[in-house]
Amino acid sequence: MNRKNLAIGGLVVGVLGLLFSFLLAVEYFGIGTDNVAGAACSALGGGDSCLKVAESSYSAIPGVPFLGNIPIALLGFGFYGLLVYTFYLIYKSTNSEEISKLISLVLPVLILGFIFDLILFGISVGIIGTICQLCFITYIVTISLLAIVFLLWKTEGKPKLNIPASIKDGYATFGLVFFFSFSVGFASSKMWVKGESSNTLATSRGMDSKEIQTKIVSYFQEPTLGINVSGSPFIGKKDAPITIVKYADYNCGHCLHTSHILHTVLSEYDGMVKVVYKNFPLDGSCNRLMQQPRPGASSCVAAMAAICADKQGKFEPMYRGLYDNLEKGVAHSGASVVNLGNLIGLNVNSLKACMASKEAQNQLNAEIDEAEKLNIQSTPSLYINDRRIESGTPNPVFLKTLLEQIIQKM
Repeated sequence: MNRKNLAIGGLVVGVLGLLFSFLLAVEYFGIGTDNVAGAACSALGGGDSCLKVAESSYSAIPGVPFLGNIPIALLGFGFYGLLVYTFYLIYKSTNSEEISKLISLVLPVLILGFIFDLILFGISVGIIGTICQLCFITYIVTISLLAIVFLLWKTEGKPKLNIPASIKDGYATFGLVFFFSFSVGFASSKMWVKGESSNTLATSRGMDSKEIQTKIVSYFQEPTLGINVSGSPFIGKKDAPITIVKYADYNCGHCLHTSHILHTVLSEYDGMVKVVYKNFPLDGSCNRLMQQPRPGASSCVAAMAAICADKQGKFEPMYRGLYDNLEKGVAHSGASVVNLGNLIGLNVNSLKACMASKEAQNQLNAEIDEAEKLNIQSTPSLYINDRRIESGTPNPVFLKTLLEQIIQKM
């Protein structure tokens, strides 16, 4: 096979990598909505495997300044965009020395990509316990591109590759191409989700009616747990007959998605549902159940800010502001919560004093102690009328159907 045909093959396979990375980014940004990525995964026989991966804590880099949570899939989009650009240059080039330089540049990139794919596959199988069909296709794409580069090297007569010199000459250009491709993927996947998502609970996410009914039967068989909601902040009417308790972390992307779903629940079931909010920061700085502290104790700072805002009657605007900051990529810190406090009309001196107080720390510790008794290990964890439902971002159709059946039984 000649050089141009191999380059065309690389272009085609690279574009497939872009497509499937885009779908994976849509799956992440579209958690809780019906979207093309979920449909594609199901069509490939993966069911809700891609959703399970997207909902895991390994699916994104959290809290990137100005950008928020960055799905790992977008790193893949930048990676495949860079490879498409390289194969285009190889296709256009007639200079053997230039082609050798390009092979020297792209080979270590592909090897690193292959190693990264192996790590992701190990996490998927060994930790998350599923194989995402869309992810698996990207692994095949990377292996195929590695094979094409090897064939190109053979076609060019197995030239000696000067990888260090090629990287020195080309890293700036490659870096710009990667960043451009990543930026296009980030903007387009978020816009796609906004364009096709529904704002209502009628949206289906990976469950058929039989599975939903099975989960509802299991819910009614769950024991009541005696969760103490006295003194905890809530949104909704105080005497609402249905109480949803949410344990969450303000750095958790899935908790953010769940907050949007619960906001819709409160709107659609006005007067029937209230949501009680409790803290389970995934941060060893203040949560004795967590081993690793977050940089700047950011989850702990946010939890204390929410507790103290409630004492001034401003829990809801603080709650929404903390998640807005997460979505914007603003790291939670003493300065950021004070700025937020000013925006929502808090007495910031009282806020700072409260956040440093033993009273607020005792409240947080009490919520963590209760979470330990409930065996909470991840966020979000939801309880409806004192019964547990499956942790993670709730399926909107399941949630709506469950609420309807609870209302019918009243």
